[in-house]
Amino acid sequence: MEWGACFSVWCWLLWKFRCSRVLDEDFIEREGIYDRGCRLLVECESTFGVTVAPVRELHRRQCWVGLARGWVKLNVDAAVGVSDDRASVGGVIRGADGEWIFGFTRFVGRCTVLLAELWAVLDGLRHAWAVNCRRVELETDNKEVERILKHDSESLGASSLVMSIHEWLRKDWVVIVRHVPRECNGVADSLAALGQDYGWQGSTFPAPPWGIVHRLDDERQQWLSTRPVPRFVDDPG
Repeated sequence: MEWGACFSVWCWLLWKFRCSRVLDEDFIEREGIYDRGCRLLVECESTFGVTVAPVRELHRRQCWVGLARGWVKLNVDAAVGVSDDRASVGGVIRGADGEWIFGFTRFVGRCTVLLAELWAVLDGLRHAWAVNCRRVELETDNKEVERILKHDSESLGASSLVMSIHEWLRKDWVVIVRHVPRECNGVADSLAALGQDYGWQGSTFPAPPWGIVHRLDDERQQWLSTRPVPRFVDDPG
């Protein structure tokens, strides 16, 4: 099957998915529309033997990636001192095309990397809810954190921190959790590093702090110049 026919099949499947989420009252969101589109392209490649170059390029690219209209992306990270275990956390909420919505950072004391990463998740969820985000893609560069958020952890499942995170995830909103390479989490990493300077109270940023503006712009421009999949306007209603 030629690429044009394969692309038509993909569009039809994506339209069917869109109708399901809009018209079916019992529909449960389990996957972002952007991720669904990429997955369907891969399925078309597998079924019809067509090479889907944009998806291959997406899999190779190591940068922040945008998402569908009506969604926001929450990136979180932690910074822990090698010698003293002093930890700080940070995160950023961005819109579909990488526009800044909100950022945060704070010091969380002495702890392990895993616990610091989980504190970053909890803080990020709280801030996302507070600024009225209801469709959130949460990205972390820690695979263990992703596993704990998607499944109960035998080692940390009974901890109050993990229980608090799962309580937030069960609120009346849609949160998709995903692991990404460190290269896709650069702005959150920079914000986490600032936490040592702001103490326990931390700081929030309705606008990007001066020190990370260039990194933020670089990530956004890299995404806008290389995005491989056509954009779809998602009805936020």
